[in-house]
Amino acid sequence: MARTAFLTRAYNAAPFLPEAVESVLHQTDGDFVYFLCDNGSTDGTGSLVRSFAARDPRIVPIPWEKNSPLESMNLLLQRVYESGCEYFAVLDADDLYEPEFLRTGIARLEETGADLFFCGSRFFSQDGPRGQRALPEPVTIDRAEFGARFPPLHTHLRAYWAKLFRLSVLLHPPLFVDNSLFYGSDTVFLLDAFARCRRVTGTPELLHRYRLHGSSDSHRLLPGRFEDDKRQHARTVAVLRENGWLTDENRLFLARVFLNACADTAFLAMHQRELSTRAAVLGEVFSSPELRAAWERLLREAPQAPEHDRIRSTAQASFVSLRAPLVPGPGEEPPPDKDALRAALVLRDAAPYCESRLHHAEALLLLSVYARRAGDDRVSRLAARELAESGDLPDKEGLF
Repeated sequence: MARTAFLTRAYNAAPFLPEAVESVLHQTDGDFVYFLCDNGSTDGTGSLVRSFAARDPRIVPIPWEKNSPLESMNLLLQRVYESGCEYFAVLDADDLYEPEFLRTGIARLEETGADLFFCGSRFFSQDGPRGQRALPEPVTIDRAEFGARFPPLHTHLRAYWAKLFRLSVLLHPPLFVDNSLFYGSDTVFLLDAFARCRRVTGTPELLHRYRLHGSSDSHRLLPGRFEDDKRQHARTVAVLRENGWLTDENRLFLARVFLNACADTAFLAMHQRELSTRAAVLGEVFSSPELRAAWERLLREAPQAPEHDRIRSTAQASFVSLRAPLVPGPGEEPPPDKDALRAALVLRDAAPYCESRLHHAEALLLLSVYARRAGDDRVSRLAARELAESGDLPDKEGLF
């Protein structure tokens, strides 16, 4: 029986998978089983998985007919839980572990009695090094300190990679991924695992390498991303509340984390080609009560925090992204009335987060115009009335 279980899911990862697998096979502690799943790939990844399994008996190939990341993850977790192993680690199909990762992790878990080990990561792309994430010094933290130490710990609790679990902490009862949550499901899994730990330990050693490329999920606007942002935030608050860790400091910290998530999603949305897609996602973000609550907490408790400027600049960039097609230049056609009205509604929602009151006035003017064009006289009148009552005068000549 192997001592450690590794797990990798691969979907169309043929360019990267060989390096990832070799990084596991070259661990200086070779006592492991490696569950390697082809997640319905169409690019030859499945052939690579089979060839690796034929070469090394520690690899257990697991074919999956369709690309269903969460279903396959839970199947793999079940195989891991049935393996009888003592330790468990996940590696993404485009990342790598340094040869000493496993040996170092087991040594730290055994020395400290911790249930979870985490290490530093180097970030790289095809252009070379792109920075790193690491602790300033080794740490071992008991459960009694988790609440007080949560903000610095949180950075290392957002993804499966760069961690080694004592498998027993995940087994009673077996912990699985929430299938209804696509973006951020790993963070929720990690938080639930963290809440079970008696102690965690970390090293500043850079034992994991994270590959940056455009097809990574974190760099794509996946369907339902903002809804998942909100659910992930709510679940994090719930875990801290359930365990008595939801201090005022941690409430503010989580508000800042959520504001950054909002900015990330808005950034991806504003760069979408179709106005309808941009407006739909940005509308979700800027009309959400969760964003408003986090923003108001920040203004009350930490107005100088960097998230203040980030949300301001994101709102203003989003405003420009949606405004441009509504104010067509010579020879340009405005968008269809339905899309234009939707964009104008989002401008109204984004304007309060912008620096100038004139953003709000301009949004109301555009909303009044495009609502009338779309045949929604009620919204047009309401926007015109609100604009008149505000006393702010946008430059109409610059718009029409």
